[in-house]
Amino acid sequence: MRTDSFAEKRKFKRLDLSLPMRLKRVLSDGKEEVVDTFTSNVSYTGAYVSEVNLKDVNPKDSLQVSLSVPREDTRDFPFSRFTGKARVIRVEKNDIALEFNEDISRLCVAI
Repeated sequence: MRTDSFAEKRKFKRLDLSLPMRLKRVLSDGKEEVVDTFTSNVSYTGAYVSEVNLKDVNPKDSLQVSLSVPREDTRDFPFSRFTGKARVIRVEKNDIALEFNEDISRLCVAI
């Protein structure tokens, strides 16, 4: 494969930041499943999360997400918190790629 033929599809740069993230979803029996984890990388429009222990998660599943950005990382990333819904784009063993929905709230850092 020629490396010069690869076209980056992302609009926003992903930053290799390990940030605390909470994932929630409602299971078919009505119970809520909550997992606290960390991102491997994150961008304005999505995140890649490693070692997620969600049962039977599949592409196109919707998750409620809450992501906190520590103050020391806000110079690299202009938001202190993301909350809202995300869609699972890809599942690889215990890792998932997420795309944030349009209704995600992004709280800006006060300077």
